[in-house]
This record gives sequence, structure tokens and C-alpha cells, in this order.
Amino acid sequence: MPTHPAGTSRVSALVNDTSNPAQLALPRQLLVTPDVASRAQIATFSSQLAQALARGTRLVQLRNRSLDADGYRALAESALALTHAAGAQLILNPPHDVADLWLDAANGVHAGTVPQADGWHLTSDRLMASHARPAGWKLISAACHNAAQLAHATALGLDFVTLSPVLATATHPDATPLGWPAFTALAAQTSLPVFALGGMRADTLMSARHAGAYGIAAIRAFWPAA
Repeated sequence: MPTHPAGTSRVSALVNDTSNPAQLALPRQLLVTPDVASRAQIATFSSQLAQALARGTRLVQLRNRSLDADGYRALAESALALTHAAGAQLILNPPHDVADLWLDAANGVHAGTVPQADGWHLTSDRLMASHARPAGWKLISAACHNAAQLAHATALGLDFVTLSPVLATATHPDATPLGWPAFTALAAQTSLPVFALGGMRADTLMSARHAGAYGIAAIRAFWPAA
């Protein structure tokens, strides 16, 4: 288990650590985008993303489980133009079959046709199948739900993780929430920045940080209404 000097919290140690510029650049709030079912919805999605960026969002995970490779590429190119114009960072999290085409988790190789975003988000399954950190990306994050996944993400030297579900969430209504005590115990097992995910709202940031989180991640809390 990582240790820190007496009187120094895990979060404080991360904030004061100047050894990793990527971690220092991480905002405290991570927007996970809602699903886009078809290319016809990209224009509306882009308008809402622009609103979120105007409100101060600076870290975006482009999650999608519905589009094919061409559709997700179009979505990513639109999102890239908006995020980079706002000085924000974009993390790709495409449908599983698109990820299979674009990212070789075992060898860390991504195709030249992949949109050149700031990073890549590994699902928990892909994380556990990875033997090395995927190459060619400024930021690599991963979805974690238990101690084994956190340990593997730490061993691979990823930049940050999401840990979920912390509280009850409409996105995964059947999932059993960790609750803050279990979250705190798990987050203490890694030196990586941990974003609390599941049931988060903008006003839970301080509670999350007191529980050992670096920041919070959410869909509904940070996504503007259509």
C-alpha cells in the first residue's frame, strides 16, 4: 500500500507531487458523456458539449456504446474541435468493437486512423487483459470497481482511474454501491488519482475529496439539458 509522510493525506500528496505533470494538469471534475445512438444526434450532442465547456468543463471522457467506427470517429472529431478550442482534454472510450479495431491492449499499438485525442480510457475488462500501458497516449485512464483492478492499473502506471459505483446511480440501477467507507479503503490502496463515479453531483466534490478521491466523475451532473 502506498505510504505518505505523517500528517499528509493521499490527496494532499498527489496535489503537492510535482513529479508527474500529467497528474498536475488534471481537473477535479471529469465529464463522462451520455450515449449518442446515431450520427443524426451528433449536432445536438456537440451543442450540449459546447455548453458544458462554456461552464468550465476541462476533462471529457467520450463514452459511447452505440456507434460504429465511422460514427464514433465523426463524434470524436467534433468533440476534439470543441474541447481543444476550450483548452480542455478529451479521453476516448469507444464501443468495444471499435476499441478492438483501434487499440491493441496487449501490445500498446493504436491505428493511425484513430482520432488524435489526449488519451484513452480502458474498460475494466480491457484493463485486466492489458500487459502494458497502451503506447502513444498522453493520458491513460481505466474503470475500476475492486482492489484487483486498482492494483493492476497502478502496476501499469496509468494516469488516473474511476472507481465506481460509489452511490446509487440511475445509469447502473442494479449495481450495489460501494458507499464512502469502502471507497475510502479502496482508494487508499493506489497512488493514482481516483475519480469517484456513481451518484456524484457538483456539490459532492468536497465530500469525495475528504473520502480520498482526487475528484469526481459524472454524466448527468455535468451535462446540460437539451
